[in-house]
Amino acid sequence: MTTTDTLPQPPRRVPVPANGAGQGPTADPYRWHVIGAFAVMIATLPLILAFMVFGHPKPPPPPWSVQAAALGVEPREIALGETTYLAACALCHGRNGEGIPRLGKPLRNSAFVQGVSDGELLDLLVNGRFPTDPANTSGTLMPARGAQGIDDARLASVVTYLRAIQDPKAPTVSVEAWNTKSLDASNGGEAFAAAGGPGYELFVASCSACHGARGEGMEGLGKPLKGSEFVRSKSDGELVAFTKTGRPVWDADNTTGIDMPPKGGNPALTDEQIAEIVAFIRTILQ
Repeated sequence: MTTTDTLPQPPRRVPVPANGAGQGPTADPYRWHVIGAFAVMIATLPLILAFMVFGHPKPPPPPWSVQAAALGVEPREIALGETTYLAACALCHGRNGEGIPRLGKPLRNSAFVQGVSDGELLDLLVNGRFPTDPANTSGTLMPARGAQGIDDARLASVVTYLRAIQDPKAPTVSVEAWNTKSLDASNGGEAFAAAGGPGYELFVASCSACHGARGEGMEGLGKPLKGSEFVRSKSDGELVAFTKTGRPVWDADNTTGIDMPPKGGNPALTDEQIAEIVAFIRTILQ
């Protein structure tokens, strides 16, 4: 026996095929699951993308976009007109253009607005309309430029806003409640306005929406000023200061629960103009 016959022999190594075949239990058991899931994802990806693009709700159009398209203007022009209207016109004509009896006529679905040109509307806003104007059937002053010195560009935007709140398919609104000039003429209304002087016109523009065109008061709004003991008890200077400051709803002396804005909501009023308003109020104390 040779020496090599007695030595232990190393284990024989079986070559492994290059493609991994024949590995048996050592193969990945989840291989086909992963491949199937990947195939499903690839197949459904176009559907997911289509849902994201077409299934997402569209954002709402900007305010006034429909009306702007019909008028051939930008929505921002109507929005500017609305802002200016609310600041300078709503006090007499209502926030939605519905009108306030014995003050400003309705402007929404208005036969007047629909029957005149843009230039005529702008001219009316620029110049106003005095109670003595034959075309003024309400007997109430319409102050020039909203009593606030509004420039032509912003007044033009108000014209655009007035166009935007018209609905040609809706009937025009009645203004019978505002045709009070003949009644005023029969009971001395024109003489009353003339006696009040410039203070009356300023009073109508800035105070009458709450206190009435003759200071008679408005139910649920401003107290009567005619015959007011409060007015009697104050000096002219005190009344000017009170009008400038106003009386907020949280003031302990506010018994109406209605806010009285500084300067009647007309920040353009000067001290001299407020003094003229006070002088007019003195004439209606009797």
